[in-house]
Amino acid sequence: MELPAVRGLSLLESVSGKDTRVPVDPMTSPPYKWICSLLIESARGERFIGSGFKIHLPDVDRTAVVTSGHCTYMYEERTYATKITVTFPGRRAVTVGPNDIYASPEYINTGDKDHDYGLILLPGTSDDGFGWSAIIPDEELNNRTVINCGYPADRPIGTMWITDGVITSHTANRIYYKNVTVGGQSGSPFYTWYGGYWTVLAVHSYGRCPNFAPRFTREMISRFLERMNGLRKKSLRSVAFPHVYLRCDGTGVTRWERPGSGTVNCQYKPPSLWESFYIYPVEMAPSLASQTTYKVVIESAQFRHVFIRMDSQGMNHSMGPGGGEVNCQFTVSPWEFFYLRRETNGSYSFRNVQFPHCYIRLDGRGVDSCLEPGGGIVNCQYYDDPSIPASTWESFHLEVH
Repeated sequence: MELPAVRGLSLLESVSGKDTRVPVDPMTSPPYKWICSLLIESARGERFIGSGFKIHLPDVDRTAVVTSGHCTYMYEERTYATKITVTFPGRRAVTVGPNDIYASPEYINTGDKDHDYGLILLPGTSDDGFGWSAIIPDEELNNRTVINCGYPADRPIGTMWITDGVITSHTANRIYYKNVTVGGQSGSPFYTWYGGYWTVLAVHSYGRCPNFAPRFTREMISRFLERMNGLRKKSLRSVAFPHVYLRCDGTGVTRWERPGSGTVNCQYKPPSLWESFYIYPVEMAPSLASQTTYKVVIESAQFRHVFIRMDSQGMNHSMGPGGGEVNCQFTVSPWEFFYLRRETNGSYSFRNVQFPHCYIRLDGRGVDSCLEPGGGIVNCQYYDDPSIPASTWESFHLEVH
């Protein structure tokens, strides 16, 4: 039977496998300083303990602590916890109420274990936290060594314990593994060494043999940002053509098609919803990383679930008029993932993950009035050295609505 990994203070442990846990001391260095203990109180007055962790989400006005949905929402009672006290190592405890906690709608409505994730919002802004990935390829997961670290109920209160294990299997929404866990570790990070950093892949939520954790997903991150008022509409205004915006027509794009579909071109100011996008991260390095790029998707604000897609197959050198194709896709894959980089002039460029030498290019020549079907050309440009600054034709001003 699948057992929630949150436990009342007096309940017995539930160990899966040989107990190989070791205590963490000191707890105040990365990544341990980002892992917190939770004291949860339900509407019935019952008290539980759990775990949580801070993730790196820049440019938002709250501190994001991720945990299990069943740590924030009492499904049997059909109500949120009345209060949760959050304690990070070496920090003063902070108590929040129902207005500052969140659980996925799927978990609230049906108790869906695939979507058993939650969010706790703490006062103040913070760029500090774990790196994470919602798009790690499935092939990278097979037999991968993973870490779990949290606050188990069978050890002294406030002590952190760590264990490692191996991924045994996975689905689109779950990762199974044989790390040793007990009650109290619900909401703790499930992380691995990936891309040169400790990277969270999922939220530990259920103990059995093997355990499983709901995976980080694009949908999860977009919901977190929306709850934090961080999912804002943005328009992409060309640096080379300062009155011209990137435009997306996703009419009829309601299913995945191999070549993509829809139209991505240009529009003259002012921007409308067809020139507005939700641009948000799907993979992020930890706050201590020196890099300034991260992976994002560009989702149409007018056509939800429609994303900008790039196909630059066959491009192996720079071309004056650009090449390849930029259009739309329903849902996402590496063809819809982009490295977002801030250029030296304050603008931004978008380099594709599937085609890492190619950038989105906008040619707005002749676009000097607002036309219903748009105009101009949006395609790709190849860079022999992707580390050099992008030209103005591949650079955009991000305007927040």
